[in-house]
Amino acid sequence: MIDGRIVAGGRDLGSGFVLTDRIVATAAHVVRDRPAGDLEFVTAAGVRLPVEAVQAEPTLDVATLRVAESLAIVPALTHAVLRADWRVTARPRGHDAQLTGTVTATDHLIVNQGGDEMTVLQLHVAEALHDYRGYSGSAVTVDGAVVGVLVEQVRERVEGGRAANVLYAVPVAHIVRRFRLGVAVGRSDRALPVHQLLDTAYFDLDLLKTEILEAMAAAGGRFLAFGVDAGEQAVVENLCAWLRQYVGEIARQHWLDLSAELHSVDTAVRAVTRYTGVLRARNVICPVSVRGTPAADVAELTRRVREAYGQPKRWCMLFLLGVPDGGFPDGVTALPRPRFAHRDVERWAAHVTVYKRWPRPLAAAWTSDIVARIGEDLDVRYTYEELAECIDRVRFQPDELRGYLEDLEDQEA
Repeated sequence: MIDGRIVAGGRDLGSGFVLTDRIVATAAHVVRDRPAGDLEFVTAAGVRLPVEAVQAEPTLDVATLRVAESLAIVPALTHAVLRADWRVTARPRGHDAQLTGTVTATDHLIVNQGGDEMTVLQLHVAEALHDYRGYSGSAVTVDGAVVGVLVEQVRERVEGGRAANVLYAVPVAHIVRRFRLGVAVGRSDRALPVHQLLDTAYFDLDLLKTEILEAMAAAGGRFLAFGVDAGEQAVVENLCAWLRQYVGEIARQHWLDLSAELHSVDTAVRAVTRYTGVLRARNVICPVSVRGTPAADVAELTRRVREAYGQPKRWCMLFLLGVPDGGFPDGVTALPRPRFAHRDVERWAAHVTVYKRWPRPLAAAWTSDIVARIGEDLDVRYTYEELAECIDRVRFQPDELRGYLEDLEDQEA
């Protein structure tokens, strides 16, 4: 998860965090009536993103900010359960404490400071700071998954009382529903994924991911076909893994190759449409290699699969890898060609160092080392392979990796 600060004219207004693609969540009272053009979201790693649009819901005291660029990293979302241990990792200032505690109520009805009735999570706080200003808008997490957005502190019931050790948070499911964000909020008992920074599925490809989400939002049904101009299956594999955050459980079917030597259109249609039973329980993604295949065959495949599935209740998607002879036909959303930039690696390294609480200067040395290994052109396949190796070292050899990066930094100095 990426924490940050909401800033206007150099003034720190409060906390925020990346909730979904290009969307930052915070408390409505943090941004108040300020226009989007006056606001910036500054991540804990120091990345500054202008805000393009603000949507506020004062009755819930929550707001979402649409930022200029995607950071690709989104948190798992889940429902809070009674007596769960929670944590807030955002801090107003560098020396401030992280907040921890216990969920003491999941459906507490209050009248907020704006006079609106709302249901909140009631949180007991272990750190008795007596003033929690600056933490508003922070993500409340349980085992790494976001359960709510911190919005209000409770005062002691004496005249001029200081803040008690009770905070209120808006359940994240309420925010997803109110702003129609289209992301899945998981069950509280499910196994939580590895932090998205340590999963190549969440590394960049922002233009492709934004195009997919916009196509889903505009779709008249639950069937979509996407064209991916790439030579590496890893691109589609990572997009499929990333999509789980937005649609829930996915059954990714075996690869098909739509060529005369391997699969005719009839064979491919039969293979793709045999997942009707699976589609009743889970979303289905069918990857098909179509490089050099006549565009007419791709159009026929897409049309027949669409007709066979009709109006499914869950998502059914074709991911067509490689450009057909004649280009992608009508009915297929052609995604931008995947490519990585030096800045993508730089930001990833910066956010991982913040996540691990390592010295920030290590990120620059790490970025240079990664780019040197891959090459300046950042070939997609080699980038994924190098990142996977880096992630393994972060997870299983963190001390050795940090020492290696410190040595690199000393050499550069």
